[in-house]
Formats: sequence, structure tokens, C-alpha cells
Amino acid sequence: MQHDTAQSATQTLALQLGVTQQRTTWRRSAGRLVLAVTLALLGACGSDAPTLTGTWTGTITDNLAGTGSVLFTITETGNELTGTWQITFADPTNNNSGTLSGTIGGDAIALTLTAAQRQACSFTVAATRNDDHNFTGTYTASNCTRVETGSLDVSRQ
Repeated sequence: MQHDTAQSATQTLALQLGVTQQRTTWRRSAGRLVLAVTLALLGACGSDAPTLTGTWTGTITDNLAGTGSVLFTITETGNELTGTWQITFADPTNNNSGTLSGTIGGDAIALTLTAAQRQACSFTVAATRNDDHNFTGTYTASNCTRVETGSLDVSRQ
């Protein structure tokens, strides 16, 4: 009888250990699954901060050349901006293009527009992002023999 009781106790303990191991394995698996889903959701959410990366077009109003069109192609990496720019006026002698560099902090945008042609003016732009699809600002010529200023209003394409 003692042998049967000992054997029964051993079987009961073995069953309990097996159930405990199954529960522990299930808990580990469930914990891993919850962690994986949480990380996936966090990764998919990304940053809510808007980015300037993309193509922007709009109107430029220049004190010398009048009204024209402007095209920016911008890449934003962190708070650094790089890309290209092109301005077009009715008089093609006022057209200009080149590379851009700059920074963004909050809604404040600072750009340096470097002309591709050495004799052409480059520009310094101070702009404000009004929303995810528009920014406006003013500019002044730099490295230029003439005083040139203006404003721009551009929207994301």
C-alpha cells in the first residue's frame, strides 16, 4: 500500500511538473509574443513629426526680376536639409538653379541656395513651415554684386 501511495504521489508530482512546465512555456511564449507585437507597433508608428522631404513648387517674388516660379527638391535627414533648387522668371536671364543645404528646427527653416553657375547669385532663405504642405519665407542674395531680395510661398507636390 505504501508503495502504491508513493508511486501515486510520484505520478501526481510528475503530472504537476509537466503542467507547470507547459504553463511556464506558454507564459514565456505569450510574453515573447506580446513583446514582439509591441515592438512591431512602435516601429510602425514612426515619428509624428512632419518632414520636408519631397518636391515643393510655388511662387517667388523678386525685387529685381518680378514674379516667377520656384522648385525645390528636398531631403531631410534629422534636422539637416539637402537638395536642389530652380527659379524661373519671364526673362530667362534671371533664371537660376543649384544645390541647397540648410536646417530645420521646429517650424523654422534656414536654407542656403548655392548657384550652379559661378557668376550667378546665391541666396540665404529664412522660412516658416505653416503646415505639412506649405512654407513661406524671405530671401536675400549672398555673394552678389547687386542687392536682391524677395519672398517665396511653396507647397508640397
